Amino acid sequence: MTMNDYSPERIADRMQTQDTMYRWCRSVDRLDFDAMRQVFHPDAVDHHGAFDGGVDGLVDWIGNRHRTIPFSMHAVSNMLIEFAGPDLALVESYVRTTQRYPAEAAGALAQLAGGKPPEGAMDLLTCSRYVDRFARRNGEWRILERTLVADWKQVVPVAADAPKPVPGWASGRRDQEDFVFSERRALGLA
Repeated sequence: MTMNDYSPERIADRMQTQDTMYRWCRSVDRLDFDAMRQVFHPDAVDHHGAFDGGVDGLVDWIGNRHRTIPFSMHAVSNMLIEFAGPDLALVESYVRTTQRYPAEAAGALAQLAGGKPPEGAMDLLTCSRYVDRFARRNGEWRILERTLVADWKQVVPVAADAPKPVPGWASGRRDQEDFVFSERRALGLA
C-alpha cells in the first residue's frame, strides 16, 4: 500500500469498485439479468463452484437455478482493494448469502450444498468470498475474473409455521416490480 492508494483519483476508483459489488448483489437478488452483465467485462470469466465459464453462461445458470427460489439476499463486507497497476486491481469481498429453497427447488440447492437434495423447504446460509480481478476499460471498472471461495455453509429446515409476508407491507420481489425499481422509476432513475 502506498500513499497513492488514497489519492482522490484512487478513492474514486475504490468507490466505483465498491458500487460495482453492490450492483452485483442487487442484480442477483432481484434477478435483473441485464444489470448482472453490466458488472462484468464482456470477456470476463466466473469460477462459481458449480459453474465455470463466461458471463452469458453465468447469467443463464443463475436464471435457471433461481427460477424457483423466492428469496435471495447477498450482503458484501470487508472489501479489500489492492491496486496492481493503474487499471488493474485485486478485490477480496466477504459475502453472506441467505436463500430460501422450497421443496421444488431441492435440485438447485443440491448444486451448492454438494450432496443429495434435501427433503422439504430449506434455507441456505453461506459465508464466502469473492476474489475478483477488476480492470478499468474505457474509464469503467468492471470484473474481469471472479472466483467464489466457499468458506462455510449451513442448511436449515424451514418450519411449517414460518412467518409469512404481511399483506399491505412492502415485500421483496425478484423482478422489476420490486419496490426499489418502482421508486427508481418514480424518481426518473430508470
